[in-house]
Amino acid sequence: MERPDDRRNPPTGTPAESLDRALGTGDGSADSIELVTLFTPTGKRSATALAFDPLRDGELWVTLRRFPTEAPCTTTVQTGCAALVGNVALLQDATSDAPVVTMKEDGNAWHFMRRPTSIAFGTNGNLATCGEARTANYEDQPTNYNGPTLWSSDPAIFGVPPEPGQNGTHLDMLHETPYCMGIAHERDNVYWTFNGELGAIDRYDFNEPHQIGGEDHSDGELFRYVEGEVKREPEIPSHLAYDKERDVLYVADTGNGRIARLDAKAGEEAEPLVTNEHIHKAVRMTGVTLEDFVPPGTLELPSGLVFHHGHLYVTDNATSRIHAFDREGALVRTLDTGLPPGSLSGITIGPDGRTYITDRLTGQVYRIEPL
Repeated sequence: MERPDDRRNPPTGTPAESLDRALGTGDGSADSIELVTLFTPTGKRSATALAFDPLRDGELWVTLRRFPTEAPCTTTVQTGCAALVGNVALLQDATSDAPVVTMKEDGNAWHFMRRPTSIAFGTNGNLATCGEARTANYEDQPTNYNGPTLWSSDPAIFGVPPEPGQNGTHLDMLHETPYCMGIAHERDNVYWTFNGELGAIDRYDFNEPHQIGGEDHSDGELFRYVEGEVKREPEIPSHLAYDKERDVLYVADTGNGRIARLDAKAGEEAEPLVTNEHIHKAVRMTGVTLEDFVPPGTLELPSGLVFHHGHLYVTDNATSRIHAFDREGALVRTLDTGLPPGSLSGITIGPDGRTYITDRLTGQVYRIEPL
């Protein structure tokens, strides 16, 4: 395809121009775009989410996991344990047509990156992931023990062979969000997560990370919102997006077929929560309303979310279409990717202004090029 090579120059312009660059100006059909394949995994993998590192130009991280198996992973039978391990495809120069791919896997990904659903970068060199699992230990252990993990994006730290005494290369992990289906960054080491077990939104502050591969979680904080008001759809990520200009959290409430919105500055601390490990604070938040942003009826299985230049972009896993909404919730653009139903999961907008998506069925990563 002949087109100007403007991908290395950060795009500027109005929100409408940004929307055109992301999804094109055609009729919204699959014939109005080209899907450029940037990554194809070796072996069967599901790609669940992707995000650009804001501190490294054109570096795209993609979370991958294996498909479910009936094999057990218990204290006595570990034949199914390998299927729980997640990893990352790191694409350098991802805005080009031939990225350089490095596969990264933590030394204890079985625990710290179990069946990942989502990834979010901070602006301080850290990122966080979380995964769809009840526990990050053996599955016959009764305690629900899973939640978000904090990592360094430094390639000299993340996923390298751990030093003696290190438990992988993670920087922190908190364990109060079983079946974590989505994650979004707010500020510093503060992240919002989708608690698929309780149907809640959990806000975490890791505060100061422990040493690489350490285990001191005592300064962690948890704030639980709107328990019972969102619903997980198994195997389909429910991503979150945070509008940092207005402090609004958007939620792909997949199981309820809607996009919900939460005022991140609202609410008051109420009763303390019982936790699986000692952390500095764990409380329930009251006085918070989770409102419909896109009510049920427009989307079937909303999954991927990204907020960019005044628009919320949403992938619908059921239809493999991408929808863009303005800040008032009005639908302003729809694009049919032409992929089979069930394909779409993660979505992000790159530094080139183009749309990048993950394929849950094939593990592939695509860039959308409008024709």
